Amino acid sequence: MPQYQKTLCWLRRNLRLSDHAALYHALKNSQSVQCVFVFDTEILERLTDRQDRRVEFIWRSLAELDARLQPLGSGLQVLHGKPVEVLPRLARELGAEAVYCNHDYEPEAVQRDAAVAEELARTDIALHHFKDQVIFEQSEILNGSGQPYGVFTPYKNAWLKKLDSFYLRA
Repeated sequence: MPQYQKTLCWLRRNLRLSDHAALYHALKNSQSVQCVFVFDTEILERLTDRQDRRVEFIWRSLAELDARLQPLGSGLQVLHGKPVEVLPRLARELGAEAVYCNHDYEPEAVQRDAAVAEELARTDIALHHFKDQVIFEQSEILNGSGQPYGVFTPYKNAWLKKLDSFYLRA
């Protein structure tokens, strides 16, 4: 039995349906999943070129995603604004009980995600993060003192020792 009736899957860097940890877990744990992408105005406002090809690429990728979701009885919600405002609002409007997303490691993204999680928690909506674009999280490869390695070779050796055949499957 699914844990949630309805969830959102917040797409960010991983604009595809396959090989997508957050989407996998959302589908596994929810009866209904709505995919959403937010054009973050705080990022867009910093772009000097209003015809930036990266934005064009994202638009095309989102259109392809929506076209793939439509035959499955779903679709892609595309929002424009600050994620800390528009994502919790959409979750409340749709009656979502949780939001799923993949980890984002940039310092600004970590702060944004913490603010989104806090805002969602105010209305008892959970935010679930998943490892997706890395093999190991930074906290998974630590030295004997529980700290990150400062020298590459010991780090590499610990990394290789932790690697198993699961990560090598194509």
